[in-house]
Amino acid sequence: MAFADSNRVSLRYIIESPSAWGVTPASGVVREIRLTSSSLAASKETVTSDELRADRMVSSVVEVSAMSGGDINFEYSAGSQDDFLQQFVLGAWTRPMGFDQWRGNVLSWVDGTTFRISGADYTDYFTADRRIKTEGFGDSRNNGYFEIASVAFSGGNTNITIDAATPAPVAEAGGANARLFDANDVIVLNSTGISAVASTNTIAGTGLFAAARAAGQLNAGQKIFVNGLGYAVGSILFDEVATDVEIEIDDGVNTPISYTAGVDYVVGASASDSAAALAAAIRASVAADLLNLKVTVATDTVTLVNLNSVAGSITEVADADGNTTVTDFTGASPTARGFFTILSVTDDAIVTVEDITADAASGQPVTIKGSMLRNPGNVAAIVAQSMSVATSFNDVDKHLLQDGLRNGSFSMEVASGSIVTGTISMQGRATTSHSSTPFLEGGSYVNLQAPATEVMNATTNVGNLTKDGSALATALQSISLEGDASLRNQMAVGSKFPRGIGTGRFSLTGTIQAYFENFDLYDQFIAHETVSLGFSFTDIDTNTYFWTLPAIKITSDPVAPGGIDQDVMEQLEFTAFRDAATACMLQVDRFSSVVPV
Repeated sequence: MAFADSNRVSLRYIIESPSAWGVTPASGVVREIRLTSSSLAASKETVTSDELRADRMVSSVVEVSAMSGGDINFEYSAGSQDDFLQQFVLGAWTRPMGFDQWRGNVLSWVDGTTFRISGADYTDYFTADRRIKTEGFGDSRNNGYFEIASVAFSGGNTNITIDAATPAPVAEAGGANARLFDANDVIVLNSTGISAVASTNTIAGTGLFAAARAAGQLNAGQKIFVNGLGYAVGSILFDEVATDVEIEIDDGVNTPISYTAGVDYVVGASASDSAAALAAAIRASVAADLLNLKVTVATDTVTLVNLNSVAGSITEVADADGNTTVTDFTGASPTARGFFTILSVTDDAIVTVEDITADAASGQPVTIKGSMLRNPGNVAAIVAQSMSVATSFNDVDKHLLQDGLRNGSFSMEVASGSIVTGTISMQGRATTSHSSTPFLEGGSYVNLQAPATEVMNATTNVGNLTKDGSALATALQSISLEGDASLRNQMAVGSKFPRGIGTGRFSLTGTIQAYFENFDLYDQFIAHETVSLGFSFTDIDTNTYFWTLPAIKITSDPVAPGGIDQDVMEQLEFTAFRDAATACMLQVDRFSSVVPV
């Protein structure tokens, strides 16, 4: 006889309609849940009868109500807990994104508009107008941000057709380093009209931010990532066929490489042939990780973008006949790109909190990305959310379906030397048993796997703790967050199950275990000052999260020796409250891979 094994259990969820609480949708997207354990279960309340009996026995045990709920324990990873966090704060991410990813030699560029994932049907993961990112291809034209025009499954492969891109990708089989990421956090895609203005710390682009502002995708206090500004750009112009030219390229990090016409590349019959041949030779060096450049060619001109932050050079070592014109790398401004916090935004300009260096719009494509979640400060934006969760005991083909589940609490623990862990506590309506999976493969349901992102740890994946926007020098042993939505079952006469689940006051508290070395935190505790607290996570694929509590009060900070042979620790406790500037208590910013393109 087979018994159920915990290693064969899977959990999947589907979002319920806000207007139909406790009703499992008959169709929609179903996602797998990543977890370490679950205590989701049915429960009931009973009352023992007080009837008097001469035989001294209990006459009846009466069921008076029933409900569902429990905890899901998890190890934190990009994308895996985002829907639950959204449900907990009753808000919405400003850009939808799944953090889905594919890698390796199953990936390839078929031609300038078709990207292929071989061997399986992944069409459910892609829709028209969604943004994706490719990395790790040898030809730099094949690495970048693209928008999907359509997707189809044919011949055992998933074929993604992209909108026209400049430069257009070229046919190339992916190797071990090839990557495809969901990058639907892209807000502005490959715009050539964006510049950086240092005097006003402004990212400028006439009319380029109007649509995103109107859609609520760019907001004061939000973090964004800017790619494309601040890179040094140089070029090599062929006036005619180059037969005696030697060009040396130095990206500032790798060993400089010289390219001699007729030796390292074939010059061809025209200036454009020479340009194309030199570009191909440089791309081969990039593919071999000998240079870190983006290489494009247009007619007779090779344009090079130095992706390193240090100075490089393009040197004309020899050109006896004067057949080439070399323009050295110029325009390197590392602080014109990367992560920024929005101070204010209009249709034409994003003003940043951080200082920014100037970079005039040079025709290089600029991409701006970001996806933010807050507990809503606008009452009209608060939407009660729920989901149905199926727990499947797959080895015995038995399944439990719980509906009307709302997230009552969300906790996270970040401790040195450990994986980042957390708990989602849910409260719901009814539990039903099934002899077949509630979400049948195919049919009306789209079944998606959980994102295959790396589990975060507190050693290599956590960035600096920030206080009031600046890195905190104090060394921390641990930090924990505990949020509560104050849920309550709404019971009614004539109803065995709750008729609803009410949401109460949103509270957010936490603790910090810090090594005592100065009064940076203690003085603010004594003065009862308002503090902004933040910390970040970045995984191996550079998927990045910033957690921000814009306004907290430190409610406890006992500093005292605990005993012999011990470090003196600050065991801080804090409570978050509404921040007037952002109208929230919690803000989470997320970013798909931020490897430079």
